Formats: sequence, structure tokens, C-alpha cells
Amino acid sequence: MLKLRWIPVALLLLVVVSCVVLYTADQSQLNRNTSENRETLFQVAAFKPFAQGEYDGVITYAELAKHGDFGIGTLTGLDGEMVALNGVFYQIPTDGKPVKITSEAETPFAEVTFFEADQTLYVADAMNYSELTAYIDQIIAPESAMYAIKIHGVYDYAKTRSVPVQTEPYPTLTEVIAQQTIFTLDNVTGTAAGFRLPSYMDGVNVAGYHLHFITDDEGAGGHLLDCVVRNATIEIDYTYQYELTLPENS
Repeated sequence: MLKLRWIPVALLLLVVVSCVVLYTADQSQLNRNTSENRETLFQVAAFKPFAQGEYDGVITYAELAKHGDFGIGTLTGLDGEMVALNGVFYQIPTDGKPVKITSEAETPFAEVTFFEADQTLYVADAMNYSELTAYIDQIIAPESAMYAIKIHGVYDYAKTRSVPVQTEPYPTLTEVIAQQTIFTLDNVTGTAAGFRLPSYMDGVNVAGYHLHFITDDEGAGGHLLDCVVRNATIEIDYTYQYELTLPENS
């Protein structure tokens, strides 16, 4: 009879151990998925239809922030340029002065990742935009990978742009860029942030370099068109996974 009394206890212990094992397995899977997501380039909308005038918001910035703390994009109606650094999302409107984006705002196009540098370089000599991108091209490999790039330094010169908000029916991106506002910045310290994508992604995104810029004092920025930078710290995050979310009406 004494042995029979221990049967319920043994069964209870078996259930507890099983739950612990299942919980540990679930946590392990969750941690693995989180780790994998941190190494993913997450993109909102394909670039080609977006450039043809699909500027309605797809997801909120609160949702976008779940997929990355670093990246570039825009806002509903193509309202200026977006740059994200260290989990803070900034809009650069046509007055050129960055403002923090609210979590309720939406984006029609963006690309983000959780930035973790795999390679860091320091270049003291001044380089213009073409020299800068050519230098990075010599460093990275393979050609087919996706790269998140952060370039902090003293910008003796930076040429940036922003675009005005549009109303429906939306014009094409080419027509919007014809309305762009150009900013010329001299002797500022700041960060260029963005991506270098392989040629096979052209159309679904922008092949080559796509960089946005913001000054350290958060006083200026925009889509980076040209620059001369020195004392530059170049951080490169190698990214091999890709996730695309499309508008429901796409």
C-alpha cells in the first residue's frame, strides 16, 4: 500500500518535468527565431510598384520597430525621408530639420535591420561619395550579399535632399524627385546610414548604395546625394536573410 501512495506523486513529477522540457524547448526556439530575425533585412513593399506611386501606408512605425533599429524609408504620401539609428526613427521633411517619428505614423516603403557590425574600418583621409563607395566595394565580399552600412565622420560637405508630401492621385517617384528640395551642408559631423544591395535585387529594391544622412546634433539630414567625409568610421553588417511584406491591395 505504501508504494501505491507514491504513484500520484510520481505522475505529478513526470508532468512537471515534461512541462519544463517543453518550456525549455519553446524558449530555445523563440531565442533562435529572435536571433535569426536580428540578422534579417526586413522590407516594406517592393520598390518598383512603390516608385510608380503606391504611397499609402502599409504598416505603422510601431510595427516596423519590431523588425529593426536601423534603416531608411519614408512616410505615408512620401512625406520626406526617414532614417533610423539606434532604434530612433527620424523624418527629414522639406525644411531639412529632422523630427522624431511617432509610433502611429505609417510607412509605404522602408528597409530595416537590427544593426550589429561585423566589420569596422577607420579612414582618416577625405573621400568623396564615389571614392567612399569604391573603397567599401573593395572591402566587402561576397558581391551577392546584402550589407547594412553606417558611416560616421566629419563631413566637410554633404549634399542631401528631401521630397514634399503628395496627394492622390499620386505621381511617380521620378515626378516627385523633380520637386525635391536640395540641402548643402558644410563642416558637419554626422552619420550616413543605409544599405548596399546586389544587382539581382534591382526592382524589388534599389541595387547598389542607398544612404540617408543625419547630423549628430539632429539639426539636418536627408537622402545623401554626395559628400566629402574624413575621419570616418565605417561599420558594415553582413546580412544574408531577407523578408518582404507587401500591401494588402498589391
